[in-house]
Amino acid sequence: MESLILRVLISLGIGALIGIERERRRKGAEFAGIRTFMLMALLGTLSVFVSETFPYFLLVAFIGLVSLIFAGYIMSTKDDGDIGLTSEVAALLTFVLGAICASGEGYKFAPIIAIIITALLALKKYLHLFARRISEREMIDTLKFLVVAFVILPLLPNTYIGPFHVFNPYQIWLMVVFISGISYAGYIAMKIIGPEMGLSVTGIMGGLVSSTAVVTAMAGRVKESESVLKAAVFASVVASSMMFFRILFEVMVINPSLLTLLSPPLFTMGIFGISLGLTLLRTSHENVKSEVKLKNPFSLRPAFIFGALFMIILFISKAANNYMGNMGVYAAGIVSGVADVDAITVSMALLSKNNMISSYTATITITLASISNTLVKLGIAFLLGTKNFGKKIGMVFASMIFVGLLIIITLPVVILSW
Repeated sequence: MESLILRVLISLGIGALIGIERERRRKGAEFAGIRTFMLMALLGTLSVFVSETFPYFLLVAFIGLVSLIFAGYIMSTKDDGDIGLTSEVAALLTFVLGAICASGEGYKFAPIIAIIITALLALKKYLHLFARRISEREMIDTLKFLVVAFVILPLLPNTYIGPFHVFNPYQIWLMVVFISGISYAGYIAMKIIGPEMGLSVTGIMGGLVSSTAVVTAMAGRVKESESVLKAAVFASVVASSMMFFRILFEVMVINPSLLTLLSPPLFTMGIFGISLGLTLLRTSHENVKSEVKLKNPFSLRPAFIFGALFMIILFISKAANNYMGNMGVYAAGIVSGVADVDAITVSMALLSKNNMISSYTATITITLASISNTLVKLGIAFLLGTKNFGKKIGMVFASMIFVGLLIIITLPVVILSW
């Protein structure tokens, strides 16, 4: 009985969640609001239980609901001419989720699906905006990448081959898809918000795709007009700080055990950078439009380049560890960070996970790579921006780097104290 009550309550909650979103957008002629959606979810749940006695009841209930929805759709299109099917499809999904709640462990993940559905419904404006802003070339590149990724990936051997047995074709291509996916999430966000949201938001979203591209764009923007200096500095600092959180997310997915050591330096540098950026921005009221040119991360060329770079860094890191010890790996991290911090991050996370290097070595290497990458962006700020822009960026980056180095220097003491 307790299990039934719990499942019914979760089902009603799912119906209410989707129903509230639909109620907010409800037009006079539409057939369903919050109460109807709750009842449809409940119908799905109870139908499963009744089907234990009457085997075809679930099918009959579903057909009956489809008939009601079809009749409501016909009436609504007659009244206002709207031929959209979003609410009708949401209603059918609500019934299905209600049925899932009554089936086995379904009540545990049905709310997750309901949240995703509600988010898709609520983000209608932004999804349409993204669809209008994405170019045909970007769409074709994305489709080509997805086909190559998910057709080739299952066919690749999931075994270690080559020198030092560090190359796993399946794992390498999976990491390419993973990193491209993170970048694409930020790319979509940038497409949705557009340049009109200002430099500050540009920094946050752009940092998920390419913090280097953001700093480059901000340097050029300041070169055009010093009036946007503070906002441009903030956007650059936030984008660079977001890189540290992106690294932590990558490690969390690939090798969570590494987070214990890696979180203190990277999280501190990220928070410290954002805090300093906010301090600089506090006296500024600038909200200037600025277009940051970002390449589609689902394009095949950058994906193949990342894959090749990832393989090279994997090999160099393992070889350096074998022949030069930890110092060789650290040197590889510093050099790799100049080109791509994601590749060295994924490499260290995988090598550490497979016990090919220690967690401590991986932590130091990733931190040094992130610092190396930050120094590259500092150089860009000085070379492509104004002297004042470079100085302000330099003060913030120097503080971030100092804090990061201080933490990794004290890491051995912390480890020994454990």
